[in-house]
Amino acid sequence: MENKLERKINFLAGYAIVSTLVFSFVLLSSFGKEDKKETFDEITAKKINLIGEDGSLRMVLSNETRQHSGRMNGKDYPKRDRPAGMIFFNDEGDECGGLVFAGKTNDNKTSSGMSFTMDNYHDDQVIQILNSEEYENGKSNIQRGLIINEYPIGSNIDVRNAQYEELEKIKDEKIRNQKMEELRIKEGSKRRVFIGRTKSNNSGVFLYDKEGNPKMKIYVDEKGNPKIETLDEKGNFKNFLETK
Repeated sequence: MENKLERKINFLAGYAIVSTLVFSFVLLSSFGKEDKKETFDEITAKKINLIGEDGSLRMVLSNETRQHSGRMNGKDYPKRDRPAGMIFFNDEGDECGGLVFAGKTNDNKTSSGMSFTMDNYHDDQVIQILNSEEYENGKSNIQRGLIINEYPIGSNIDVRNAQYEELEKIKDEKIRNQKMEELRIKEGSKRRVFIGRTKSNNSGVFLYDKEGNPKMKIYVDEKGNPKIETLDEKGNFKNFLETK
């Protein structure tokens, strides 16, 4: 009786060892296989992450609910509302641009648009192709075109945001606003070029100096009048096509 029990125990022990070895072999072999290439006719997903060979994030395709919050200097930003679309990340894993879109009507107010942006290194967008539409009570607010902005050399969005947070602690509202405006002028984005249709329904080319001040306009206004304007030293525009 004892011999039979001993044989059964030995059999079970041997079976467990063999099973473990076989499972381990199959598991390890699966890691050694070449990359599999799959072909799909159709994929339905709420979010897709594209990664590099090192596992770092390179692109996110997502709906608005699951959209990536953004990343800079190796850190993700806190969760925030962002439109559906694609977010791009550079070799260092920092956000470097995107293609996003949205459109809906609530309480008789319509808001619709699409934006393709390219970001400055370590900062926000400097090139943008934009379509923005708003309609309410029979009135419209529309802007469409190519926008080129500029940041100071070596700018960093996280450093600038940290400076803004420190200025927010100033209790005196007048001083706080003054300091924040000084920081915006020194470190913030400057408009350099806009080509397209403005919110005032002018269509043309609008040029700015390095400080973001408008300097020259070549456009057709909402009444169909062609204009070529430059800004004089007093801040007034002169129309070169104006009849004398």
